[in-house]
Amino acid sequence: MKFLYILNVCIIFSMIAITLVTTSNITFSQSNNSLAFDDPLLGVKFQYTDDWIVEGSSLYKATSECASLPCMRFPVISISTYPIVSEGFSLDNYTKEQSAYHDLAEGYKPIALNNTNIGDKNATQYIYSTKSPFLMEEASSDIINYEIYTTEGINLYKISFAATNDEQFDENLKSFRKIMDTFEIVK
Repeated sequence: MKFLYILNVCIIFSMIAITLVTTSNITFSQSNNSLAFDDPLLGVKFQYTDDWIVEGSSLYKATSECASLPCMRFPVISISTYPIVSEGFSLDNYTKEQSAYHDLAEGYKPIALNNTNIGDKNATQYIYSTKSPFLMEEASSDIINYEIYTTEGINLYKISFAATNDEQFDENLKSFRKIMDTFEIVK
C-alpha cells in the first residue's frame, strides 16, 4: 500500500514537472510596442501589442476585470488546436456545423459565416453573439465571439476573440486583426 502511495506521488510530481517545463517553452520578445507569442506546443506564433497579458494560450486586455462569477475576463483572445482533421474533413462543413448547433441552442445569434485567409492558408470565420447567464448585472449580457478556423495536417486551429457587446468589441478588434495578420503555424 505504501509503495502505491509513493508511486502515485512520484507520478503526480512528474506530471507537474513536465507541465512546468513545457509551459516554460513559450517565448516572448519585445520591439516597438509589439510582443511576439511563440508556443511550440501549439505550434503557433504571432505578434500582439503590449497592452495584452498572456496567460497560457490566452491573452487578456491588461485592464480586463472579472465580469462574472465564475470569473470570465473580457476581452479575451485564445488559441486552441484539436487533432480532428481526417480524410474527407471540410473546414466549410465544420464551421457550418458549429453555426447549425448555435441555431438550435438558446441565446446564440449568428452574425457572419464566410471564407477568409490567414496568410496563405484557407480559413473560415464565424462571428456570433451569445448571452451569458454568468455575467454580472452591471456588465452587458451579450458577448460577441469572433472565431477563425484553419487546418494544418491533422490539426484544426481555432483563434477566438470574445468581448462584451459594447465599445469593448470595436475597441479591441484592431488588436485581434494584428494577431490574424501575423499568425503563423510553425509545426
